[in-house]
Amino acid sequence: MDREKYSAGVWVFGSCPDRFVSRGYKDALPLEDRLKLVTEVWGISGIEAQYPSDFSAEDVDRVKGLLETYGLKLSMVCIDVYSDRKWQRGSLAAADEPIRQAAIATVKEAMDMAEQLGAMQVNFWGGHDGFDYPFQADYAGAWTRLVEGLRECASHRPNVRLCIEYKAKEPRTHLYVDTAAKALLLVNQVKRENVGVTLDTGHSLMAGENMAEAASMLSSAGKLFHLHFNDNYRDWDHDMIAGTVHLWEYLELLLWLRLLDYRGWYSLDMDPYREDPVYACSESFRNIDALREVVNSLNLDHLREEIKKENLREVQPLLRTALIRSS
Repeated sequence: MDREKYSAGVWVFGSCPDRFVSRGYKDALPLEDRLKLVTEVWGISGIEAQYPSDFSAEDVDRVKGLLETYGLKLSMVCIDVYSDRKWQRGSLAAADEPIRQAAIATVKEAMDMAEQLGAMQVNFWGGHDGFDYPFQADYAGAWTRLVEGLRECASHRPNVRLCIEYKAKEPRTHLYVDTAAKALLLVNQVKRENVGVTLDTGHSLMAGENMAEAASMLSSAGKLFHLHFNDNYRDWDHDMIAGTVHLWEYLELLLWLRLLDYRGWYSLDMDPYREDPVYACSESFRNIDALREVVNSLNLDHLREEIKKENLREVQPLLRTALIRSS
């Protein structure tokens, strides 16, 4: 099993605040201490870090040194245009032009950081690019600003991939890029080869999607750039240990990732509020790894043919037997 692409966001090892415990359920740790914890995680080889909240442009050499010291790769630079209150009415889609320009500058800087640190891809999640009330948003104007902003950013460094992460809601009641289909529509309108989509499993579940179908649709368009793994009960972005709730759907997703020949990172985006982060990440990777082993044990040509025939009576016993044998 190839585990060279197992990664986690460094925020998983942070204080994990929520709106009830705003100071966090754990102590805030400096980046180096979080990287030390990362090395204790089973199977991991990479991290994601947020710019500019986890590191600044002046920190590049220090971050390079830390990655070398702990034997880790930087899988992704996540663009933080959501944790500061200045972004409360949007980033790339903001009607306030100075705020929008500040967001564009931050995305471009993050792309520079990704190239210097060898990640070669950034993640854009417009957490405040949306609306809360009817009659509050200029939908057409906001969408145009989003398209044009992404197009400008993508052109800044065509060799760095710009991954759009979608989510239905939170922190706003509605986000403009809320489903895989909407994300793909946006990518197609931006019309840049280096712009694609991050599929977050929890966001896909919240959106009422089938994760495997969403992955297949994005991959068929050549736009499945990155994956974030976690789990929830579909009603909220709980960011739980991957594979603890939707086991069957996770198995189907990992089957289709194999059939689609996905070769990107398997990265964790979680908030283990009350759990030890090393345990939560290790369990997530073990769950993912176990399900990948199940997939590898299957006769995929035969299974694919039965799926094409919608022969559930044949498919279910094959999967159940494979699960039992792997346990």
